[in-house]
Amino acid sequence: MRGLARLAVYASCAKDYYTIVGALRRRGLPFLSLTPDRRLPRWVRVVVVPSRDAGKLSLPPEVKLIEVEGDDVELIPIKAKLALQGKELFAELLVGIDPGETCGLAVLGDLDLVDYGVYRDVGRLKRYLDLLLGASLSRRTLIRVGGGSPKHRDRVLSALPSLRGVEVEVVDESQAVEVLPMLIEGVPRDVASAVRIALKRGSRLRLNE
Repeated sequence: MRGLARLAVYASCAKDYYTIVGALRRRGLPFLSLTPDRRLPRWVRVVVVPSRDAGKLSLPPEVKLIEVEGDDVELIPIKAKLALQGKELFAELLVGIDPGETCGLAVLGDLDLVDYGVYRDVGRLKRYLDLLLGASLSRRTLIRVGGGSPKHRDRVLSALPSLRGVEVEVVDESQAVEVLPMLIEGVPRDVASAVRIALKRGSRLRLNE
């Protein structure tokens, strides 16, 4: 299936290449590698490159170029999925967080699981959310936090006040919401819980309005 991948990677520096490739492999996204002398296959629709290499490729107008620099590497999977769907923006991002000793994170773009993670450090979770919201990838973003454990819930909520203008809800986890099995297939249990939280309406909070 690699030959049919609609996503390609080009980097002149080995370190840049393996950084990008690592992010794609962690999310199971198929891709092919480009070299300067390799013709771009006609089925490729998205090319990921380090910003320093962006001017080295000549691409047809129908191919989307994603430039990566610094911390942007964490958003490669979600940006790639957005581009592969032929969209400039998601209509809605639902961000589910399952608080606990480890926090599960699920990001649903127009009800498709586009990124996820498990965090032991709330600071790292907050850093990811800062990157995600700063990238402006959707018309609307709603963060939903599970309320099962008040201690862990409050630990997560305490990291959110600096996210100005973001809608935040606390979700009652006592009644599970049904999700399509394909949406949570193969993901860690904390992430599966975060998906369910993202899909369930909660009680609205107001942060720094």
